[in-house]
Amino acid sequence: MLKMNYWTDKWDLDEKICPCDVHFNDWVAKEKLKNKTIYHFGTGTHHVIGIKQAAQKNRVLAITASKEEYDSYIKLVTENSSVAKQYVAYFGDIYLTNPDLLPDFDVVTMFHLCEFFFPNTASKEYGGLTDAKMLDLFTAKTRKGGYILFYMSSYKYHLAEPVIAKWAKKAPVKRVGEFKTLLVYRKK
Repeated sequence: MLKMNYWTDKWDLDEKICPCDVHFNDWVAKEKLKNKTIYHFGTGTHHVIGIKQAAQKNRVLAITASKEEYDSYIKLVTENSSVAKQYVAYFGDIYLTNPDLLPDFDVVTMFHLCEFFFPNTASKEYGGLTDAKMLDLFTAKTRKGGYILFYMSSYKYHLAEPVIAKWAKKAPVKRVGEFKTLLVYRKK
């Protein structure tokens, strides 16, 4: 029996190290997005996207591979039922995502593309996706006119950038620009 790959660390909110979640909330406000369904890759212990978007009446489904981040989610929602109604975080390996379990999304964050890929992830035995296939899966789950965002200051962006470039040439998407540290695409 294989153990699931998981992250043995956590991300606390530190705008100097990882401002992407704060920038995402700023982008949503700028775009005046309301009543949207968002998929968020990487919650952080701070859960600033889930908390802020719940207050804005957007719905967020987020994944974390960190036990500490998931524990902080459980504490958050047990103490705040209004957040629990709009924000669901689950513990898992995004590379093992089953598309049949996902709804369609208006916005998808791929901020941590290429950051959590383990040497065994795409092996036949483990059964995970590559970053390119995972990006294709979430593109297919993004509604027409929806957005897919990337974090250009990710510590693995040098690995994600060629994956994104290849994807952008074949996927039904158009680059619409940059916002602070975020790269924004829209599905055609």
